[in-house]
Amino acid sequence: MLLKILTWNLRRATHKSEAWDIIRRITPDLLILQEVASIPNDLLSTYLCLSKKARSKGGREQSFSTTILSRKGALKHYSLYSSIEWIQNELTYFNGNILAAEISIENQKPIRIVSVYSPAWFIPKARLEGIDVSDIKLTQNNNLYCTELLWAALKEESNNEDVDWIIAGDFNSSTTFDIMWPGGPSGNQEIIDRMNSLGLTECLYTAENKLVPTFKNARGNKVVHQMDHIFVSQCLFNTLKRCCVLDKESVFEKSLSDHLPIITEFKLV
Repeated sequence: MLLKILTWNLRRATHKSEAWDIIRRITPDLLILQEVASIPNDLLSTYLCLSKKARSKGGREQSFSTTILSRKGALKHYSLYSSIEWIQNELTYFNGNILAAEISIENQKPIRIVSVYSPAWFIPKARLEGIDVSDIKLTQNNNLYCTELLWAALKEESNNEDVDWIIAGDFNSSTTFDIMWPGGPSGNQEIIDRMNSLGLTECLYTAENKLVPTFKNARGNKVVHQMDHIFVSQCLFNTLKRCCVLDKESVFEKSLSDHLPIITEFKLV
């Protein structure tokens, strides 16, 4: 059985965007999307959908959503959990930025999916005043981001071998930042290393054996950062057939998004 996945930050695409035509042509079984303003009716009638508005820096709901759509197997919401109260509170606060679901496919283990939209801004320090965040804070960054909340929740799930995991989306994190920023490394490689330590493999980098840029900088139009990632558990990774990005011309030259979609296929046993 082939499982085809597409993950993409759609840059606030409405139902009228040509980006949906690309999705229709690829016909993925699973869509893991960020910055979705609205979805065409024909796709809503074909896919089961979970969607939640992301948070703005000021705490309001954004005009766009983090979304998971599936046309293979039953889809239901799944709540990421932390036994540490303040982390659980933050996971609840950011449940539109870290959206989790579970799909059930016949003769397969349940697959838990997380659509990640980690904002570039950090969690306000005033909200964390008096809280010891050292257990999850990156060693090379004094600020705390959604990526650390995600890792903390997944860490508590890492011993569960009865499910597979797909964690994909816009992490707003690229190892090239560690190289290019004047102040030196700021924890971007550490984010990947932490995910790897949970038995999760980043499919795009591993399949290509190199960093594959997925983001076009507004300043200078440079394409040097892999901001988007797809991590999967080992059992799923063992069935990886291919992982690639769509060509830049199809997306950037038409101004469909400032991110490239990642297309991943698994040959499930």
